[in-house]
Amino acid sequence: MPDSIDLARYSVFVPSDPFEDHTGPFYFRIAGDARTAGTVHCVLPTLPRQANYAGGVHGGAILAFADYALCLVAGRAADNGTNSSFAVTVSIAVEFLSAGRIGPPLESTGEPLQVTGRMAFARGSITQEGKTVALWSGVVRHVARAKAMARKEETAPTVSAAPEQTVPAGFELLAGASVYSRHIGPSYARPETDGVTMIQPTLPHMCNSGGALHGGFMMSFADSAVTRAAGIVTGMAPSTVSFAAEFLSAGNAATPITTRVETPRHGRSLAFMRGLIEQNEKPLLSYSATIFLRPKG
Repeated sequence: MPDSIDLARYSVFVPSDPFEDHTGPFYFRIAGDARTAGTVHCVLPTLPRQANYAGGVHGGAILAFADYALCLVAGRAADNGTNSSFAVTVSIAVEFLSAGRIGPPLESTGEPLQVTGRMAFARGSITQEGKTVALWSGVVRHVARAKAMARKEETAPTVSAAPEQTVPAGFELLAGASVYSRHIGPSYARPETDGVTMIQPTLPHMCNSGGALHGGFMMSFADSAVTRAAGIVTGMAPSTVSFAAEFLSAGNAATPITTRVETPRHGRSLAFMRGLIEQNEKPLLSYSATIFLRPKG
């Protein structure tokens, strides 16, 4: 950790966020008025469990960190840094400018753009050792934290009530999955003529502090799906250039989630992907991505 970052002066979410604890931990610090730009500083120490197949930081981990930063910057602007509100991502867009390395921490700051009675808008960047890795922008819905926690108690499935999660015939365990994807949990794929269908059983560590499936987890799953689909369709080595998502409804850790990725168009160097994550036929997340293609090896 650089001398400029003293994690003893930073915090993690309270109450605990299972997905962030499992994949991070993620840290933040507020220095000044949370309603102004640059006062919320987020840090993600990069660890081997966040690696992609090439040994760099996985795109899904960067997406999860972008979602975290958006919720901190927009959410703390909404409650003036008091942690009295719970920020839920409505939409987010991320542009990848360069690759991240395992070792130096990722950092993110942002700018609150507008806060209304229910929504907060923000934009920001992710850097590593002063180099910009990604840009992000998005919208969150902010609700009273006490209300969100009460809803968690009402809707969280009990272990005894949760059905056994099975994978349908025709799906195979994702071969060659990255360290990051394996750390999150096993996923299964079925190739299609124009993409891929993927399924992932859900586990408690995939949830946020409100008890719903974490937005960063769902985007990580989607990023793995679009790169897998691009590789199958084109025969090239894929990497994500841009990713956008709209959150449609909340999921839970009781049944698997599935996604069908389509490749509407691709050329020699770019592929354009889109898909929908569902749980029990209920849409959870709509997403699209631009993928850069290069020859394998």
